Amino acid sequence: MIPGEKITLRALEKRDVEFLRALRNHPEMMPFHCSYMPVTEIQQEKWYERTATDTRNVVFMVEDPDGKAVGYVQMNGIDHKNRSVEIGIHLSPQAQGKGYGKDAFRTLMRFTFREMNMHRVFLQVFAFNERAVDLYKKLGFREEGRARDAIFQNGQYHDLVVMSILESEFESA
Repeated sequence: MIPGEKITLRALEKRDVEFLRALRNHPEMMPFHCSYMPVTEIQQEKWYERTATDTRNVVFMVEDPDGKAVGYVQMNGIDHKNRSVEIGIHLSPQAQGKGYGKDAFRTLMRFTFREMNMHRVFLQVFAFNERAVDLYKKLGFREEGRARDAIFQNGQYHDLVVMSILESEFESA
């Protein structure tokens, strides 16, 4: 368990599979995933089997103060040589607007910098997700660049924004 101020991050467990599938397939969440196809029960089970033993890509569940799973954070492509990792977050719509996302990201960043000894944490976000971009800027992330027209959603192309924060920037914030 990794405690935050409002949330707790905990290890991914088999009991989370159906919650994660429901979250991935939620109509309000699907526009924020790169995959546009609904996830089947079998696909989610296979994803869990791969993810549960993967040491380069790690998922933590986000629990609210009552211990209920409300989303997840992930670390992708953990690179110990270059001390770099990509992070991401997905919270259920009911958990948004309560400060859980900000706390979950801050808690994950603290873990990556102070426990995993990472130097650089980065993320990718759809440019149309202005709420997320604003949150990441408040957390100290800086825009590194854009992949122009990289995402096709709702009949049009959108930019994919790459943002990062360095260890020294996190510690001074």
